[in-house]
Amino acid sequence: MSGSPQRFVGKTALVTGAAQGLGRAVARRFAQEGARLVLFDIEADPLAATVAELRRSGTEVEPVVGDVSERAQIRSAVEVAERRFGKLDIAVQVAGITDFVPFVDVTDESWDRILGVNLRGTWYLVQESARAMIRGGTGGAMVVTSSTNAFQPEVGGLCYNTSKAGQISIMQTAAMELAEHGIRVNAVAPGIMKTRLAAFVTEHPENAQPFLDRIPMRRFADPAEVAAPIVWMCSDDASYLTGELMIVDGAMTVGLPLPGDVNAPAPA
Repeated sequence: MSGSPQRFVGKTALVTGAAQGLGRAVARRFAQEGARLVLFDIEADPLAATVAELRRSGTEVEPVVGDVSERAQIRSAVEVAERRFGKLDIAVQVAGITDFVPFVDVTDESWDRILGVNLRGTWYLVQESARAMIRGGTGGAMVVTSSTNAFQPEVGGLCYNTSKAGQISIMQTAAMELAEHGIRVNAVAPGIMKTRLAAFVTEHPENAQPFLDRIPMRRFADPAEVAAPIVWMCSDDASYLTGELMIVDGAMTVGLPLPGDVNAPAPA
């Protein structure tokens, strides 16, 4: 994109959940700034479409179809980055799933599936990427995509809430232990974005309004608005930032709103 900084020329970034939504927005932003990309997703056709779009713009990009809850498949993606581009400099975890059901109805299968993707998948990506970055010897940067659900849980979201809180702990532990290798690890906690995962809220006015009433900016985020700070955290502009959680939610979790329209004029 004309006018974009070129902060990632010569850098290789691995992005999970890259076929659509926030992951695709992150991939696009890295591409605009000169990065080489390895894009990982479980859905082959949307991933192929994203890769084709980026290749048309001249980006060097390799797709890997796989499941983040399988260590061997994450390791394979890391190895693609090393083999194809020489090393891995950046890793961004976006892949995630959810399922909202009452607490008493949560099953072992649902718990294992959601924590397998969201929590174990995050651990695998951070650990395998760290090993590659240590091998490369030049440090690196990682960002974990958590959620405001990590500290402001939603009813019915036991598995999702738990996984998002756990991701922050993974990030903080990794940040402390990997700093000596020149590897920075941070996290972002988005509020509600206009993605497929949140479409049951954002695309249905009756569901959307109670959430919009809690957001001072009175709108949901576009994925590109969350991708920009993620990419910044991976850049040298954030060279002293590690172990931090950035909340990007339009002030939704800052405090409790007043009932009604907070911007309405006060009564005479």
